Amino acid sequence: MRTAPPGVDRHFAGAPVDLDSPGGRALAVERLLEDGDRADLAWLAAEVPPVAIADWFARRGARRLSRRSRALWAAALGLPNPPAAPAAAALWPLA
Repeated sequence: MRTAPPGVDRHFAGAPVDLDSPGGRALAVERLLEDGDRADLAWLAAEVPPVAIADWFARRGARRLSRRSRALWAAALGLPNPPAAPAAAALWPLA
């Protein structure tokens, strides 16, 4: 089980994240793209292949990242900026 080093694990509420599991890898990418600093992102880039990060961004970035983070990572990864997730009122107009 590959886990985050002590400096990076602060993003995971004390629970170790398993980079060998798909859910753990997705959680690490999500948290570090949103809140990671330079050292956190360097560690992520060394542990997770760039194609996996780009794939996560294309599939889940619109729902999991803030508008500001989406714009930054779209430019950094050379990918289109996915539109924001629809608001709850658009999904459930009767609510």
